[in-house]
Amino acid sequence: MNEQPIGFLDSGLGGLSVVKEVKKILPRENIEYFADNQRQPYGEKSQNELINYTLQIINFLIKKRIKACVIACNTATAASLKQARECFSLPIIGVIQPAVWDAVKKTLNKRIGVIATEFTIKNEVYPKEIKKIAPEIEVFSNFCPKFVPLVEAGKFNTPETYKVAQKYLKPLKEAQIDTLILGCTHYSFLKEIISEIMGPGVTLIDPAMSTSIILKEALNQERLLKGEGESKENYYTTGLPEKVEKIAKIILDSHSFEIQKVKLEELEQNI
Repeated sequence: MNEQPIGFLDSGLGGLSVVKEVKKILPRENIEYFADNQRQPYGEKSQNELINYTLQIINFLIKKRIKACVIACNTATAASLKQARECFSLPIIGVIQPAVWDAVKKTLNKRIGVIATEFTIKNEVYPKEIKKIAPEIEVFSNFCPKFVPLVEAGKFNTPETYKVAQKYLKPLKEAQIDTLILGCTHYSFLKEIISEIMGPGVTLIDPAMSTSIILKEALNQERLLKGEGESKENYYTTGLPEKVEKIAKIILDSHSFEIQKVKLEELEQNI
């Protein structure tokens, strides 16, 4: 099983932030990545819809013989991690708990901020998980609906993005947090702007980095690490491959792959 790939899924390209980190610490691992662009944004969907989407995609990835799966999306993790683990026997990792553990370790003033999609914020998954570990910590949250489309358009560092970020981050600056969780994998690509606005006194917690470490530990524990050989990568989307591929190649700084189209009917057969 060591040669089998790791599966990743997200509503779009945000999960590539996790893939980038995984490729740094596990460069030999094979990758199967699924971007559900046609049905985004996930942050506006119901929990039942999100559970169905996640199970459909994991079933698709299992047909690619994955040995583990990363739900590289905060919204899908919040909505469906529990159900996915109940349905499948392979290791399934979400992006929320790794970020929570990291944030709790790093906060000094016990004031943590969270930015995420509407679903993740309204679900209150981050405050609940933080309070389980450290009840004394105060959590301040805000959802950022325009961040995902900006990232999907490749607008990582534009005046438009900066102006939007200033608006979303203002209440968190006023709350005097010292740690900020980027509670959506898309937001990893906006770290430069977010860091500039929040200032040097605020530590950013990137779930991509935290999750890649947890994934390595899980594979090592299950003795599933790939020991040698080059990495093979396959990428899929329910959206327009040409549009998705253009931004994906910028993100991954690579032109050695193509993105394959998957029709929604094919996914829906997997439930």
